[in-house]
Amino acid sequence: MTRRSSMRATLALCVVLGSSGGHGAAAPGPVVVPRGDGAPVVTDGMFTAGEWDDAATVVVTDGVTLHVKEYRGVVFIGVRGAQGNGIGPSDLMLAGSDGAIRQLHRSYALAEAIVPPEGPMPKLRLGFTSDWYANEMRRDEEERARLQKEGKDPLTIMRATDYPADGMEFAIRRSKIPGQVWRLRLWASAFSGGKPGMVTYPADAAERTTDGWLELRLQ
Repeated sequence: MTRRSSMRATLALCVVLGSSGGHGAAAPGPVVVPRGDGAPVVTDGMFTAGEWDDAATVVVTDGVTLHVKEYRGVVFIGVRGAQGNGIGPSDLMLAGSDGAIRQLHRSYALAEAIVPPEGPMPKLRLGFTSDWYANEMRRDEEERARLQKEGKDPLTIMRATDYPADGMEFAIRRSKIPGQVWRLRLWASAFSGGKPGMVTYPADAAERTTDGWLELRLQ
């Protein structure tokens, strides 16, 4: 069992139990999204050397960094956990000039929804990834079933069956979200201050409006 697998398993259990963690720092000024130099991003959650060297980087917390770049009409957004801790189930919220808030969900499955300004939160449309993709959290389902049958506890099962990843990597067609300015809100399960929990970035970002969101300026 690797240290990375163990830490990601602990994080996943924290999310299941509904623990909460620290918030991110105040949002920086607008981020100008660079046009990448062509270095490919393979959306496998592994931040391979060179993939994100041409991206703008924002420090979210002491344990999380945000990376963003555009290449040939695709906007790449990466959220990386420090020291191999990875990122658990998370929501990336994006809005463009049409005002619609798009919820891109990533956990053991990918899903999408449009968030209304008020009322009940919409049901996620599982498996629906219109003009975007990201790495799913992965696990060995056969081994998981075997350990469950043996009566192993959830943390042991997660440690033994979850595949490691440094974080999450999104590839989003620029045409999906209109306008040259995108606004971003991140809600992620991650380690912050050495403890697992939920991180909101920017820390004071509203959920149903784009007040306080990070501004990404596309070129």
